[in-house]
Amino acid sequence: MTVRPVTALRSPGAWAGSAGSLLVAWGTCHPEFSFSPDGWPADWVNAIGRAAAMPLDRILIVVGTILLTWGWWHVRPTRNRPLVHAGTVLAMWALPLLVVPPVLSPDAVLYADLGWTLSVGANPYHVGLATTGGPFAALVDPLWAGSGVAYPPLTLRLNQLVVAATGADPYWSVVAMRVPALLSVAAMLVLVPRIAALLGRPRRGAVWLAVLNPLLVLHFIGAAHNDAPMVATTLAAIWVVLRRRTWWTAFLVGPLLVGVAMAFKQQGGLTIVAVAGLPVAATLVSLPLARRLWLLGWRTALATAVALAGFVAVSLASGLGFGWLEWLDLMGLANTPAPLALLAKGGAILFAEAGGSYTGFLIMAGRVSTLILLLVLVWIGVRFADRPLSLVAWGSLAIAVLGQALHPWYLPWSLALLGLVPLTRRQRYWVFGFAIAFCIWNAFQTVIWHGQN
Repeated sequence: MTVRPVTALRSPGAWAGSAGSLLVAWGTCHPEFSFSPDGWPADWVNAIGRAAAMPLDRILIVVGTILLTWGWWHVRPTRNRPLVHAGTVLAMWALPLLVVPPVLSPDAVLYADLGWTLSVGANPYHVGLATTGGPFAALVDPLWAGSGVAYPPLTLRLNQLVVAATGADPYWSVVAMRVPALLSVAAMLVLVPRIAALLGRPRRGAVWLAVLNPLLVLHFIGAAHNDAPMVATTLAAIWVVLRRRTWWTAFLVGPLLVGVAMAFKQQGGLTIVAVAGLPVAATLVSLPLARRLWLLGWRTALATAVALAGFVAVSLASGLGFGWLEWLDLMGLANTPAPLALLAKGGAILFAEAGGSYTGFLIMAGRVSTLILLLVLVWIGVRFADRPLSLVAWGSLAIAVLGQALHPWYLPWSLALLGLVPLTRRQRYWVFGFAIAFCIWNAFQTVIWHGQN
């Protein structure tokens, strides 16, 4: 059966998602979602928010998230469903989120404060958040106030650029943190179908999972998370090596792009395996395991050296260096559903009740958790050594789920990569179900957490 495309304006799923984004945006405008006692630094925003008095504002966020996920599911390409234009759908869902405060996460406020810190000549790796005064200090989450950050230097310089371009306005500088994210999502919308075509994968299914998923809409566009530039840059590196499978793309251009991605967010470094392996993917499939691992191993080692050189060059050129290394332990402070972190904290409580050291148990559990993650990554590396992009896709998901913290904005990278690789029917529905469940859980968690403050 041939199904003709229809415009997004005739798609119930597209309109449901747009209504969902609008409800999330409305609920987020309420002053209770600002950490300042005065609410958001824009009277019109607070007025819109107060029009949905508590707890209606929280209900709007949860219902809106559910509507968005419902809309996403009902625009997925199937044999019998009319096809819709992905760019139009994405625009419909993004539009209500563009000028409201950051949704489901206050991290964009931290970015603005970091930009301000740099603009007054201080180094965010040496001074804490909200310690240099300025227009954003009152809006910073108290959990992070006084602490440095583990963000790499290119992200910080980008924050500074946005703050400077908006005149350090207490509201619009925060909102403008969406600009890099929007540009990154636009790049993803261009790159994903092209990569899919080069891999012989269905374009529409790849775009649906990679670019239209609600976690990306809410956390890259709505919350302006700085993972977005990293994801776009890693996809650019993958596209380069697929487009021109030559030594200079595999060992120079691609790795340098990975180095830039790492300067946005360190996790992007895992992409180097795909950059090194994709040009010889056909050879890897034909080799026995030992020779396959050797070929992928030495190519990855060589490409990694170039990527690290690029990362070091960007870090030194930024003038900020490697101070982020001092703050890596902060990742585990936030309460997230990271399975190994939850087990560690639960065990520490029981150990302390029995007379042991709570901190000592956490340190031991952290080492065990790291070992478990490394073992899982080794298994993935061996299992998918003949499929480098699948290796990176499943490896990125393992890092997100088994790391110190599991945040919803970590997952769009994995979803983008998983949309480009073959999945079994069971794997597809596990991935789809996890994305939907985690997105809805995040909405409930956010409103409950704010309700306790």
